[in-house]
Amino acid sequence: MKYKVIFDTNSIRNTESTSNFLGGRNELERFSKVSEIIIPDLVLEEIKTQKRRSLSSKRDSFLANPFHFLRKINIDETKSFDIENWLTELQNAEKINYRTIKLSPEGILEKMKEMSLTCRPPFEKYIENKSSDKGFKDAYIYFTILEYLASSKDKKVFFVTKDERLKEAFSTIDRVKVIKDYEEFQNDVDEYFKETYFINRLKEEVDEEIEEKSIEDTWLNLGENWVLKIISNDKTYFVEVDFASKEILKFTDVDFSDAISRLIASGSFATTHESVDTLKGYIDFLSDQDIHSLIKAATENNNIYSIAGEEDVKEFFVALYEGRSQILPDDVKALFKNYFEIK
Repeated sequence: MKYKVIFDTNSIRNTESTSNFLGGRNELERFSKVSEIIIPDLVLEEIKTQKRRSLSSKRDSFLANPFHFLRKINIDETKSFDIENWLTELQNAEKINYRTIKLSPEGILEKMKEMSLTCRPPFEKYIENKSSDKGFKDAYIYFTILEYLASSKDKKVFFVTKDERLKEAFSTIDRVKVIKDYEEFQNDVDEYFKETYFINRLKEEVDEEIEEKSIEDTWLNLGENWVLKIISNDKTYFVEVDFASKEILKFTDVDFSDAISRLIASGSFATTHESVDTLKGYIDFLSDQDIHSLIKAATENNNIYSIAGEEDVKEFFVALYEGRSQILPDDVKALFKNYFEIK
């Protein structure tokens, strides 16, 4: 079962972009691989409002710009551009999957009024001689999440926000873990691997000398399972752990970094084939950094891309690309798709 991660506006705002509806693309793409993304309806409406205001302002500026007339652009077409229809199409074209949650209005207004008057979070703190009802939208999001929890069996959800008062509002809600970004999410998940129970499992199945401090790094592999890099008594292990059950699936103590280096610097077709054959056996242990380096090499090393069409080479590199294309720069993506004939 995937983690459930709810997003506040400040984490996915995207006022200026006309190519994507949601912002925070890098973070969202990382979250989407391990979690179900959930967005309160008010957050979506706020994003649309921000875009609407920005686009309306830019249209006015465009109409006032002399180049609009010098280029003989039809002023009536500019004025009649349907912003609302465009916003709807942009939202429908969003490639990141998400679920919307809504708030039922019954009984909420009185609660919001009481929280506002007493300056309880997420409303602004009381400052003497200054009154403020700022916090309505945050309160609406707060109650939307509470209503979702009431109808959900999830033991824990993550809420991504940079708002301190909203974070404070959830401080007593055990089922909600407030985080700022993916790094905090990753750190929270990593805590499981440091628990005594799991360390004992590692001792039993991998190496009896493993301790909590032995776990040097964790990441998700191409199969969306966890990989732990463990260093114990000068020996390095890579352990694959099932994403949902946290059961240890397999491990290796083979240092495959040499094969990665050989492939990246390959000076012959034979070396390319040999290195690919070796790394196919350890593909489940490769990190994002490994994958990025290998794909970049596939676009720069003539001894790799010259034989990109050969079955073993293409199968290996395409698997890497399809699993982690979101971490690649656009120029690397374009070259790779061209060399490996990906549409």
